[in-house]
Amino acid sequence: MKRASSAAATLARDLKPAQMLKRYHRRTRRRVPWMQTLALALLLPVLSLVSRVRVSGREHIPDGGYVAASNHPSNFDALFIALAIRRRIRFMGKSELFGGRWGWLLNRLGAFPVQRGVWDVEAFETAATVLRRGRVMSIFPEGGVHTDRVPAKSGVGHIAHLAGATVLPVHLDGTRSLYRPWRWPKVRVVIGAPLQVEGDPQPSRERSQQTAQRILDAIYELDGHEGGGGAPA
Repeated sequence: MKRASSAAATLARDLKPAQMLKRYHRRTRRRVPWMQTLALALLLPVLSLVSRVRVSGREHIPDGGYVAASNHPSNFDALFIALAIRRRIRFMGKSELFGGRWGWLLNRLGAFPVQRGVWDVEAFETAATVLRRGRVMSIFPEGGVHTDRVPAKSGVGHIAHLAGATVLPVHLDGTRSLYRPWRWPKVRVVIGAPLQVEGDPQPSRERSQQTAQRILDAIYELDGHEGGGGAPA
């Protein structure tokens, strides 16, 4: 057992003891990220000035808690998701960022840590708790930033099954053009019909992966459309 734990630790990109990250999970589960409201009030008008933003499919946005799942072409994507759905969102950030004042700030902006390279049960439970309490999670099924489509990571499927969550597929196009804002880029956000994922307290890795891929497929089906359909996962 010790050998297995040691092997898992060597795969992690951040070797902080899990105990150091627990405070961020506790706060995310219990508190509202009030600082996010202020940050969005300042940033979203700027986004509208430096880009031409078009959002379609807002009629699909459900009430209560859900996962807003989207493709991830740039580092600006979470801001456009917040602009489109007009609610506070919680999101995962790599645990290497959570230390000192920077970790304090990120946590109050709505982020909580996930340890990369390991199956982070604590992070998954925080995400499921957020959803059960009627809040919104933003998750990128492909993991990090990708300009080309890659297979889904199983984490989003695992979280959706743990919470029996509603998943809102969102397709982003043009956010990478903001790296050159002087061109006044056009950004398109397309929101599809929600998917309902069946609750499962112990989903297998295979089932989680299949659900994650189904969610990602639903996201890319929105490319070039003005909204989309959904089906149970």
